[in-house]
Amino acid sequence: MTTQKEATTSLEAQSESELERLASLLELDRQLQEKREVVAALEREAAEMEIEITNQQQAVGAARAEREARDQQRRELEARFEEEGAKMKDRRMRLNRVRNEKELSALRREIEVGKEANQLLEAEVMSALQAVDTIEATLAEHEQALAALEQKFAAQIAAHRQRIAALAAEVAAERGARDQVAGSLSKTLRAKYEQIFARRGATAVVEVRNGTCMGCHMHVPPQFFNEMKKYRDVRSCPNCHRILVWRPDSSTSSGK
Repeated sequence: MTTQKEATTSLEAQSESELERLASLLELDRQLQEKREVVAALEREAAEMEIEITNQQQAVGAARAEREARDQQRRELEARFEEEGAKMKDRRMRLNRVRNEKELSALRREIEVGKEANQLLEAEVMSALQAVDTIEATLAEHEQALAALEQKFAAQIAAHRQRIAALAAEVAAERGARDQVAGSLSKTLRAKYEQIFARRGATAVVEVRNGTCMGCHMHVPPQFFNEMKKYRDVRSCPNCHRILVWRPDSSTSSGK
C-alpha cells in the first residue's frame, strides 16, 4: 500500500520531471529565437547590400538611356546639318545659272537664311557632342562605382546567404526536437508557457530566489513561496505572471 510520504515523493518527482522538460523547452526556444534573430539580421544586411547594388545598377541604366537619347539627338542634328549643307551647295550652283535679277535676289536671300540656319545647326551639333561626352563620363563613373560595389559585396552576400541557409537547416532540425519536448508537457502548461513566451521571450520561465521573482524582481507572498518549496509544482508569479521555478540549491534565507 502506498504511503502518504511515497505519494508525495512521486508527485514531487513528476513535478521535477515536468520542470526539467519545461527548462529544456525554454532553452530550445532561446536557441531557436537567437538563430532566427541572427537570420533576420543577416537577411537585412544582405538586402541592404543588394539594394545598394541595385540602386547603382539603376544609375548605370539611367545613364546609358540618357547617352542613347543624347546620341540619337546628335545623329539627327548631324543628318539635318548634312542635308542643309547639300541644299546650300545646290543653291550656290543654281546661283551661277540664274539670269533673272528678281530670281537672283531671292536666291541670294535664301542662301543667307540657309547660312544662318546652318550656323545654328552647327552650334546645336557641337552642343550635342559635348552633352554626349559629359554623359559618357558620368556613365563611366557609374559603371566603375557598380564594379566596385559588386566586388566589395559579392563575397559578403554569398557568405550571408550560405550562413542563412545553414541556420535555416539548424532551425528546421531543432524545431522537431522542440515540438517533441513541448508535446511531452501537459496541454495546460504548454499553452500557458507558449502564451507567456510570446510576450516575454527568453524570460518566460524564471527562478524565484529568496522569495523574489527574478523576472520582475518583486517579492512573492511568503506562503506562496513556502508552498513552491514544499510541492515543487509549477506556478506563475502573482505580479508579472511569468512561470516560476525554485531549485533547492538557490538561496532561500528570506523565504523561510
